[in-house]
Formats: sequence, structure tokens, C-alpha cells
Amino acid sequence: MDVAEREDTLLSLMRQARLTGQGGRPEDIAGHTSLSIEQVTEVLTKLVMNGEVTYQNDGAYHLSPSGIRAAEAIMRRHRVLETFLQEMLGMEHELAHAQACTMEHHTTDDTINRLRGFLRGNRDCPVTCHGHVRRCSFKSLADCAHGDVVKIDAIRGCGRGGRLADLGLIPGEKVMVKQRMADTLLIRVKDCDIAISPEIARSVLVEVDQ
Repeated sequence: MDVAEREDTLLSLMRQARLTGQGGRPEDIAGHTSLSIEQVTEVLTKLVMNGEVTYQNDGAYHLSPSGIRAAEAIMRRHRVLETFLQEMLGMEHELAHAQACTMEHHTTDDTINRLRGFLRGNRDCPVTCHGHVRRCSFKSLADCAHGDVVKIDAIRGCGRGGRLADLGLIPGEKVMVKQRMADTLLIRVKDCDIAISPEIARSVLVEVDQ
């Protein structure tokens, strides 16, 4: 039983319980995963042995308390990854969901905690450059002052990445803030002056060396 087989089976049982209030049978789980009925049966047998699943008189498999905790942890991991892919990388929901389904099985708890902290607004992180560790502060373009020269780190917001890329606003590109007004931010990118709204400016995360 590999990690993906175990976690997909636990998630399938949790979804089955939430949708129907009942346990799941091998054919139910196989229908919602890429596993065959034979593979599901083998995985369920091992999950019963390790105490995460129970087999009850109704002929169905149910999550035990430890199985519920494990499934909820996997779901939280998936949501963090999906949110990061959508909000920070601008992926469409369907693609972000599919990618998160793959990544959730191979991402450590430490990585998930760091991503969660980043999404909650903790933008400070150590960066290694030419063998030396330096600290970079991440903020949005809307937070920059007149005259600031910053480097774009990421675009936050599903679907915005492509539109902003047409304006030259892509990760790694340097931007200078030329003028701040109440409802407009005038910036210079690649020798071109561009006026963007505060909403768009807030979706552009930039890096400032400290």
C-alpha cells in the first residue's frame, strides 16, 4: 500500500460518510479513485489492520476516529495546495484541483505549514543567493512607495496571470513605482509606463531585498 492509495481511500470514505452518512464498499471507492476493486480491497484490509478503518455489520467500511483525523489532515493539505496554486500562481480551479490531488500525497507537513503561513500574510522568508542566505520581504505592489524599484515575485488571483503578462507584469520582472494617486498607480515596466488600479496592484506580490 503506497501513500497515494492509502490517502485516496481515506478521502473517499470521508466523502462517502459526509454525503450519505454511510460507509463505503470497495466498488464505491473504486468508482471515485483510479484504483481497481481488487486494489481497494487490499488497501482496506491493511487500513483495518492499522486501525484507521473498521468493517461493520452493514457490509461497509467506516473510518475510525484515527482514520477521520488522518482524512481531515489530508483534506486540509489539499486545500492549502489548491489555494496556493489558484491565488499565487493564477491557475484555473480545475487545473489547481487536479494538481493538488497529486501534490497532496508528496508534500511534507513542514511545507504545508510554510505555505499556510505565506497565504495568511507572513511574507518574510529566507532566500539563498550565491551561497549566502539573505532575507526578503514580500508585499504587494499597492504597498510600495513612490520611487520604489521592486521585483515581481508572484501574481495573486485566479485568471489574472495571463492578462498581466500581456502588460509585462511577470514573475522576475523589475518594476518602478513612478506615481501614486487615489485610484491609480503609475508604474514603469520595460521602459513603458502603465497605469493600474489599486485592486490589480494588490494582486501583484513583489520582493524587496533587505
